[in-house]
Amino acid sequence: MKFIHTADIHLGCQPDRGFPWSKERSLDILSAFREFIEACRKEHPDLLLIAGDLFHRQPTPVELKEVNSLFADIPDIPVVLIAGNHDCIRPGCSLTEFSWAPNVTLLSGAEPETVSFDRLNTVVHGFSYHSREIREPLCDGLTAPKDGNFHILLAHGGDETHIPFDKKRFAASGFSYTALGHIHKPEFSETGRYGFPGSLSPLDLTETGTHGYLVGELNRDGEGESLTLCFTPLPSRSYIPCQVKVTEKTTNQTLFQTLGKFMKQYGPSNMYKVTLNGKRDPHLVFNEEYLRTAGRIISFRDHTVPSYYIDELLMSHRNDIIGDYITAFLPDGKEESLTDPVRLKAFYYGLDALLSNFDTDTGES
Repeated sequence: MKFIHTADIHLGCQPDRGFPWSKERSLDILSAFREFIEACRKEHPDLLLIAGDLFHRQPTPVELKEVNSLFADIPDIPVVLIAGNHDCIRPGCSLTEFSWAPNVTLLSGAEPETVSFDRLNTVVHGFSYHSREIREPLCDGLTAPKDGNFHILLAHGGDETHIPFDKKRFAASGFSYTALGHIHKPEFSETGRYGFPGSLSPLDLTETGTHGYLVGELNRDGEGESLTLCFTPLPSRSYIPCQVKVTEKTTNQTLFQTLGKFMKQYGPSNMYKVTLNGKRDPHLVFNEEYLRTAGRIISFRDHTVPSYYIDELLMSHRNDIIGDYITAFLPDGKEESLTDPVRLKAFYYGLDALLSNFDTDTGES
């Protein structure tokens, strides 16, 4: 029995609010889901499992119709879904009142429910959120019957406030597979019999790396069962780290060109987390506002320090406040001894301020 497992699509989410490309990102999420449905059509699994947070919030009737039309385009593939903490079930909400396509089953109860697929010798178990938080370990006590069927559990959680659980218990629960949601990075184990597919499309700058879905296959050999799982990437925009080594020769213009080349290489429609490292000209101030115009820079971190020659400064200022300041931070006079990056940054900030205001006549700042 072949299945496809996804979760955390978050339709309706608008990432990167405040940035010019934010509205496009909302469309990216919808496009990724449409491409996912097309991939399901091509792979034609026996089951499509959605482990919560299909929507980022309570969907409107119009949003439900749009999604349902995509499900209706794969009428031969049964779809089973649950509501997660973001699209949790509320009294009178559209999710439960909506008339889904015949191939769609929403397990909307707060207690475990089941849907059986006799042709597949498969039973899917699952329950939905009815509040934004569930602190009880509701999955830990669940077990599957030994009746010759494949039993799959749909669940959403994995942290202290959203159904905490011990992943080691899944293999002993009797379920053939536990299809999980809520954690936005892929993680799966064939021996542990569980999987998180991660978010289908990245939702914020912390979600770097590849995104996609899980494809699994359950087989029965005699009295035993075997499970195979593989992660399938889905093309989407990405949040890409961009580390730039700065030198004394770096200027705002050369840095702008470097950033532009990097973004051209990895795709101008992606978002970039820029971090500057190294030693810069002591008199240079990087113009972040200007540099951000090089592309879609979602975060900008300047970890550079001024390029001072400490030994020369000590020789020139051994009898004034600057020499005293340096030896207070660096008793041995060696910059390498200051391993704490926060203290190193503080040292250079202070040194820069002292040098900028130093009076050569009085030897004071």
